[in-house]
Amino acid sequence: RLRGAMAMRHRTSRTCTLFVAVLAAALGRAGAEENATGAAPAAGPRLLLARKFTTAPVVVEAKPLIFSYELYNVGDVAVTDVTVADASNEAVFAVVGDAAAARIPEIAPGSSHGYNVTVVPKVAGPVTVDRAVVDYVVAGEAKRVVSSSPGQLDVISAGAYLRATSYYIKEWCIFAFFTLPLVIAPGFYFYTHKA
Repeated sequence: RLRGAMAMRHRTSRTCTLFVAVLAAALGRAGAEENATGAAPAAGPRLLLARKFTTAPVVVEAKPLIFSYELYNVGDVAVTDVTVADASNEAVFAVVGDAAAARIPEIAPGSSHGYNVTVVPKVAGPVTVDRAVVDYVVAGEAKRVVSSSPGQLDVISAGAYLRATSYYIKEWCIFAFFTLPLVIAPGFYFYTHKA
């Protein structure tokens, strides 16, 4: 079950990265085709892409989990007054340290900005992760975009995780309980009858 969760996280992360790259390439190609046709160079696409993801292979109840946020300005003008608001379900996740909201004064064209937020899952089982809402201003016009989401995470209970990674502590204790008397009894007999 743990390996399946790890493989699913890896595939989802690769898929999101591929999606962002393809979208950025398509927008760049559309702008290049306009310039090749001789059309007047108008203001290009004013677009901000937002991505929310986690690279954790396994999500465990009561263990820190890092959500990463990446904002990509794939337009040809700067975006300003960028505000990221992520109202994650407080019944499911507890935010550690700074709040999940962020303010970025400006993101230049063709650049990106990223930051991390640490949360702690409070419950075990399947959990749907909310999307972040990004408000920004471009050329004096207020815009809003919604981020991608890691989707549904399978939060493993702390007990199940401990059982899967505990190196058989319970089994070693049972083994020691049954074998130590077999080692100690002959040694005790030898030392008491030696004299």
